[in-house]
Order: sequence, then C-alpha cells, then structure tokens
Amino acid sequence: MISTQNCQVDISLLKEISDKETMIWVSFSKKELFNATESCNNLSISGPDKLSWRHLKEIIKNEECTNRLIDIVNTCIDLGYWPSYFKMLFMVIIPKPNKASYDLPKSFQPIVLLNTTDKLFKKMIGERIQFSSISNNFIHPCQLDRLKHRSTTDADIALTHFIRLGWVKNLTMSMLAFDIAQFFPLLNHQLLPLILAKAGFNHKISNFFKNYLVGRKTKYLWNSFSSLFCNVDIGVSQELVLLPILSALYLSPIFYILENHLKNLKIPISILFFVDDGLFITQHKFISVSNVNLYCSYNVISVLLTRFGLVVEHGKTEVFHFSRSHRVFNLPSLDLTALESSMLLPKTT
Repeated sequence: MISTQNCQVDISLLKEISDKETMIWVSFSKKELFNATESCNNLSISGPDKLSWRHLKEIIKNEECTNRLIDIVNTCIDLGYWPSYFKMLFMVIIPKPNKASYDLPKSFQPIVLLNTTDKLFKKMIGERIQFSSISNNFIHPCQLDRLKHRSTTDADIALTHFIRLGWVKNLTMSMLAFDIAQFFPLLNHQLLPLILAKAGFNHKISNFFKNYLVGRKTKYLWNSFSSLFCNVDIGVSQELVLLPILSALYLSPIFYILENHLKNLKIPISILFFVDDGLFITQHKFISVSNVNLYCSYNVISVLLTRFGLVVEHGKTEVFHFSRSHRVFNLPSLDLTALESSMLLPKTT
C-alpha cells in the first residue's frame, strides 16, 4: 500500500486560498454528549473495551459519570493528546456469503471494532468540526455525501437540473467521472493540521489532530486467528466517525483552487464530488468543445491532487454525454493519453 507520509506534498498550495477567521473552541457540553448517543444502536457489537452503547447510555444517566466523561474529552482537546488506549482497534475479517472462491481479498469484508468510549468522543468532535466548517463555508459547495444536509439525493436533483436546463437550451450535457486512488491511506498527516488551521480552527484542534493521527495500532481477527498489534500510521482510519469530515476538509482547498484556475482559463465546468469520486459537468451544442473543457479540467485536477499527495485512478475514468437528439450519430471519444490515462469511449445513456 502506498503511503503519502513518504511522498512530497506542496504546502505552498494553501497560500492560494484565504484563511478563515479563527473560531473560539468552547468546551463540550452535556447536551453534545447526550446528542452523540441518541442515534447509536444498542445492539451494535462492542469493541475491545466490551462496553456496549446500551451500557454507556445507562452510565451517563449518572451525573458524576457524565461530568467525568466530558472532562476527559475536553482535557484531550486542551492537551492536544489522544490516549493510546483509544488508538487500538480490532479488524475482524468476515467472509462474504455465497462466493464461488475465497482466494481473493474482495471475497472478504473487514469490520472495524473501536472502543465505545472512543466512538462517543469522536462523534462529539466530528459533529462540532462539521458544523463549524460548513457554517463558515470552508467546505466547498460541490462536496456531497456523508456530510450534514448534503446527501446523494441532492446530487441526483442537481444532475437532473443540469440535464433538463441544457436540453431547454438545445445543449448536450457532457460528464467526466473520475476516482482518487487509495484516497484514505494517502491523506497526509502534516498537511491535515495545516488545513484545519486554514479552516479557522483553534490551534488546540490542529495540535490535537497531530497527535490523533499517529501511534495507531490494529489487531487482525480471522476465525480463531488473532494477530499481534500492527502499526497503521498511514492516512486516516476508515472508521465512519471522523473520516467523512476529515476527508472533506482535506479536499476543500483543492476545489476552491480548482475553481479559480478554471475561472481564469474561462472553462465553464460544474463540479460534484462524493468523498473520493468526482464529476466534471459541462454543456455545449458541440460535444467536441465539451471534450476540450473536460480534458483541461481533468488536467488541472490531476496536477492539484498530485501536489496534495493524491493520485487519480485513471483506469476508472469515464465520460458520458446526455443528448435529447433522437438521431443516431457517432459520439467522439475523449483522448486522455497525454495525461497518462487512455482513450475514453463515451458510455451510452
């Protein structure tokens, strides 16, 4: 697996966007702790601490216990420290049912088990960071999925709107879909705290994540086999608590910079992005012109991602055209070979 911790990243790229005003970080409240437990399933499997959500919900009914838990998470933020106890997780490897062969890794589903108290604190931190970064408009409007009030349903509505609007104007909508390779393991530990500071978060948050991202260990469980703890200091752990907002924050500067570059180049492109998958959307009467716009946009995003230690997975790039015309005609291919990709034949829609 590639790790960007050993790759060069261009920190100077952050100078192309302005700093958000530094926000005051207020200590966590009881309400935030209670809100974090409300939607948690009492029947979910417990982690290494053997503590279930049902037990934790009973524990926090005691005011003294609630106060101590709040003191712990607030102290972690103030000290910029995440205890090693919370950095240990179990990875359970479960065979997927009804597979003809179990010789390939894709025939198995890894399940991450975290300490329940760890998940509680991460939910509190994640909710606060997500609310703050969306409220101050640091998260780019094109970023959807796994974020509050930004679902894939919004993307469906936006795409339908683009297509219908183009048809009213007798235009064809063209779309280029691309994917970032090994996105989560490639998130750089040095760059992420700098982005948090750029987003206006207090220095305590940047310092906290400098410690949070390192020293993580995983034990692998497979049937009766149990491994020793292994170091996993790469990228961001793919557990679903802090991952959505941290990955969104990491990419936000790229989209603002991309938007400015395309504006300066006078390339009319709309962008939609879903965690690690992106769409470039353009409209024109002639598909050949749309292909030029898509080519230029793909070139710019490839360069920007590389400077952030990320890589486009060219083999998954696809192009689509949405036309209202009923006549049969040959759609032109999109030649991306100069960008280390391939000659893309349009998908039929």
